[in-house]
Amino acid sequence: MHPTEPWSPSPWAGSGDYSGSGALEELELCPSWDLPYSYVYIPALYLAAFAVGLLGNAFVMWLLAGRRGPRRLVDTFVLHLAAADLGFVLTLPLWAVSVALGGHWPFSESLCKLSCFALACTRCAGALLLAGMSVDRYLAVVKLLDARLLRTPRYAQAACCGIWAVALLAGLPALAYRELQPLPGGQGSQCGEEPSDAFQGLSLLLLLLTFVLPLVVTLFCYCRISRRLRRPPHLGRARRNSLRIIFAIESTFVGSWLPFSALRAVFHLARLGALPLPCPLVLALRWGLTIATCLAFVNSCANPVIYLLLDRSFRAQARRGACGGVGRLTRRVSSASSLSVDDSSVFRSRACSWSSSQPVHSVSSGAL
Repeated sequence: MHPTEPWSPSPWAGSGDYSGSGALEELELCPSWDLPYSYVYIPALYLAAFAVGLLGNAFVMWLLAGRRGPRRLVDTFVLHLAAADLGFVLTLPLWAVSVALGGHWPFSESLCKLSCFALACTRCAGALLLAGMSVDRYLAVVKLLDARLLRTPRYAQAACCGIWAVALLAGLPALAYRELQPLPGGQGSQCGEEPSDAFQGLSLLLLLLTFVLPLVVTLFCYCRISRRLRRPPHLGRARRNSLRIIFAIESTFVGSWLPFSALRAVFHLARLGALPLPCPLVLALRWGLTIATCLAFVNSCANPVIYLLLDRSFRAQARRGACGGVGRLTRRVSSASSLSVDDSSVFRSRACSWSSSQPVHSVSSGAL
């Protein structure tokens, strides 16, 4: 799996485990087995990611979508990113059940296709949204004066809509090539992928367009931002802290998805016969894909945790929400206000005040 291709309980679902140098039908079968007790800890991990991701991403969306007044450009990307992660985590219980049943898919083929389509779309959207966020930070920090006409709410919203359009297109192969296939031994069916050369080639192309290319864009933007930060005039502390949070989000995404994407590229090349693999490496690849898939799936709940650890505004609001204080918040209509006395928050949230003694600091609607 990669950001546009959903995962199956078995990385080799529907076609066995192979080794050799010829076409798919000429490859030799290799004996393999699952990681010990994976049917126990992988479902538990997926369900934990589902719980954290559902609550965390829904809370982020509640804070951002409910805020009155102008929204900063970075808020638009963060809101759409939370929506993508929320869509991703909603599929995790299905895969947790499938893994717990040893790869058996107890649901319908339509749900197999739709869940894979949702995974593909949301992961592609996440990768492209993060690339869009890095471009916005590059324009705000390096090209501030030259990019005033581009950095408008209309352009930001248009960029997010375009990203979702691309993500929907990238998810179409999941609808076309995902289907129920018999498990080895004939004990039930699994949600697997069609092992055709066309699908393998298309998957490699999508991997390049929806992970490698956004990664290159992100690295370029942050290299330029890093060079700018070392030169005077230096940015204020609040803007540097905000950049630190966004950089943590980007780094976590890359660290979570890069191992899987690299292993999946090897998998596709092996299926196409372009990269012969002996049986021991086939087994290592299968186990590596299992572990890398878990790491990639857990990323869907990582962003709220990053906000909680690094963003004081989000932490204060989460604390009050957990204590039942959200219902007592008094909404204040404001064109540009923040809950936090610290303007380094990566996003501004609802324009509220929780007590008459708590100051609400105004910030520019075009600020970072």
